[in-house]
Amino acid sequence: MSYVMMFFYFGVLLLLAPAQILSFDSYYYWEWSRHLDLSYYDGPPMIAYFIKLSTLLFGDTLLALNMVGISGVAITAWIIYKTARLFLNEEASGIATLLWLFAPLNTLDLLKQTTYDVPYILFWALTVYCVANFIQAQKLSAQSIKWLYWSGVSVGCMMLSKYSGIILVLALFVFIVATPYRYLFRNRHFYLSLLLSLIIFSPVIVWNAAHNWQSFLFQLATHARPSIIDPWAAMNHAFLHVILPSLNFMLLPLVLGLRSMANYRKTPIPYLCLIICTTFVVFYLLYSIKNVMVGNWMSPYLISAALLGGYYFQMYDYRKSTLLLIVVSAIISLVIATNNTPRISFIIAKGYIYHHLIQRFNAYYPQLPQFVFTTTWSDARMLFFLKNKPAVYTLDRCSTQQNEYAFWSQAFVKSVADKSIKEALYVDRANHIDCVEQYFDQCIQLSPPTYHFKGKDYAIYAYKCTNK
Repeated sequence: MSYVMMFFYFGVLLLLAPAQILSFDSYYYWEWSRHLDLSYYDGPPMIAYFIKLSTLLFGDTLLALNMVGISGVAITAWIIYKTARLFLNEEASGIATLLWLFAPLNTLDLLKQTTYDVPYILFWALTVYCVANFIQAQKLSAQSIKWLYWSGVSVGCMMLSKYSGIILVLALFVFIVATPYRYLFRNRHFYLSLLLSLIIFSPVIVWNAAHNWQSFLFQLATHARPSIIDPWAAMNHAFLHVILPSLNFMLLPLVLGLRSMANYRKTPIPYLCLIICTTFVVFYLLYSIKNVMVGNWMSPYLISAALLGGYYFQMYDYRKSTLLLIVVSAIISLVIATNNTPRISFIIAKGYIYHHLIQRFNAYYPQLPQFVFTTTWSDARMLFFLKNKPAVYTLDRCSTQQNEYAFWSQAFVKSVADKSIKEALYVDRANHIDCVEQYFDQCIQLSPPTYHFKGKDYAIYAYKCTNK
């Protein structure tokens, strides 16, 4: 049954891939892939490399962006299955894989958007797999040393994907301290594997050192609370409004594990998964005291929780309830996956609306000037749908929200300031023409098409700006 459900699910995803509308952030990371670098303002670079590889195969298309998520999910599911087979039978391993694959949060986070969560989740799962193989190998054997180094490689790639990988590093440290694997602190190969991780992560350090540590500072500040609130109230709000809605039934493996934690010391891989789940939840509860949380941050938790779910399926009589949970989750995930496709739209997303607006704009104005610009990085994302995929710039004099576009647009901004650019197209979701007109002799408003939805007309602002 596991294989049939997976083949059907991936078959549906592949059929939808050429026209699946993704979240706006996906198109921002696509711009990263057009400007490959050691790192970026918003975070580490791995997603840019993944997207670049996909666009080399499928072009600058929705198919290319969707294939990043689909292939990433497929590889991660295979890694989870292989990890489960280290300590579970074939049926329970399939159950663990399905519990992860059909979790609605994964569908939202990995298949409805192409962000750095795709490589992040993949390398998180790979790290757990490598550590599990290390646990299975005989102490200080050649096999254990090999998996120790592979763990170091995977941790480095995970950190090169998203800084939040530090949570798994922390969980692994807790596992080492809490088990006889404390001997690793006296093992030179352990420190060499850590050095290997640091070397792999070093491009991010080099980039940040050259850019005043902007990426690190941005991540530290971007979700900070504007005011101090009661710590218990913050944690309670985070649990009830973020953790519980995002993870729901997948919190059960953690609860069941904590009730019988003493029994886990004889089963090191489930014990590892339990420590990862516990560390993850505790970390974000503490994090919520001073920062605002986002639901899709919970995705990595699902990997170890699914493995624990497979373990309970094998050890205890949870067959009917587990299968029911998988079927319900699969139906919900299919509904989410098929939403905002050409023929199915249960809940219209903004990305779908602006996709239609830009497509109609392309039909009205097929010839674009060399320079296309907007005011913020968030508005620049939607211009992915412009015909022929022109380079897009932002004008920092009209907004402070530039992010990586601040680096890409430096030459353009200089040319605008000295009026050496003779013609440019200004496109925006909000009208900042009063600011834009300061830098051009004339800006003529175009008549953009509208998109009517639920009694409301949506439109974009577009101007042809020229200098004499």
